[in-house]
Amino acid sequence: MHKKKTPPLVSIIIPCYNYGKYIEKCIQSAIDQTYENIEVIVVDNGSTDNSLEKIKLFSSNEKVKVIKLEVNIPPGTAEKSAVGIAINKSRGEYISILYADDWYLPKKIEKQIELFKKVDGSVSLIYCHGYRFFENNNKKVKWRMQSVRGYVFKDYLLKGDVVIPISPLVKRYCYDIIGLNNMWTGSEYDFFIMSQYINFDYVDDHLVVMREHDNNDAKSTLSVYKRVKKYHYIMMQDSNARLKAGWLINKRVAQDYLSYGLAFITKLDMLHGRKAVFDTIKVYPLCLAKPSCIVAITLLFLPFSVSKYLLTKLGKLSSNSTTSCD
Repeated sequence: MHKKKTPPLVSIIIPCYNYGKYIEKCIQSAIDQTYENIEVIVVDNGSTDNSLEKIKLFSSNEKVKVIKLEVNIPPGTAEKSAVGIAINKSRGEYISILYADDWYLPKKIEKQIELFKKVDGSVSLIYCHGYRFFENNNKKVKWRMQSVRGYVFKDYLLKGDVVIPISPLVKRYCYDIIGLNNMWTGSEYDFFIMSQYINFDYVDDHLVVMREHDNNDAKSTLSVYKRVKKYHYIMMQDSNARLKAGWLINKRVAQDYLSYGLAFITKLDMLHGRKAVFDTIKVYPLCLAKPSCIVAITLLFLPFSVSKYLLTKLGKLSSNSTTSCD
């Protein structure tokens, strides 16, 4: 009589920094997954609120492991990350990353594992669709980025981000591609880097919820931009990426640089805004003809007082808005 095969272990990684208000719902959603063979690793990233106290409420649950970092490691600012530390201590064959202010619906992991069983071995990442929950009015709206499968690197380059950051279930080896010391936070940028080397698939269902609220992590724009430039430099020197995508790499890199340039300008940091816009033009000169680039250049070369007045009067440019070099 054959012994029943143990289903693969899934590690759900939850990084938390000062999200005591939300962390209980987040952890509970991981524990409540209908797929049973999971471990939940919660890493407190040097929180100064009551996050650790709330996290410890789950310490008696055998599925939950708690890691406490004494000092906060901001995303994109160090040669290690809280998520990387947690993954290094995990045991799962598959990894799923969940932010502390968001949550999973109960069948999220189950449906992704089911699809992994059906697809061929070339698929290494399975994502899903989700919801955006707006805390100011308690509304939940359906949200999807793209619906593409297979080799999606060019989809990233042509159309922007493919996956909702908390939605992928990823084979463990994929994090070796980017290196645990170089990864971001399990963000869309990490998956963009992975897309050069692996195939994606997706569950056509809404299985995750991302919360929109006033306290969403405000990352240091400058430190993150420096890390983005490092990643982009490596990618632009990658002969494999060049062979597969050519000039599209320059176009996507310029789009990212311009987004940060507009973010700096919004913060009235004209020095770094000027540098980011210059990087944009240097990488992809055709951006000079695009409206968003023209607006950025205009604001940079107007007297500071005038730019400040215009940004205040007309409504600040959003660093989250889509900037295109099309």
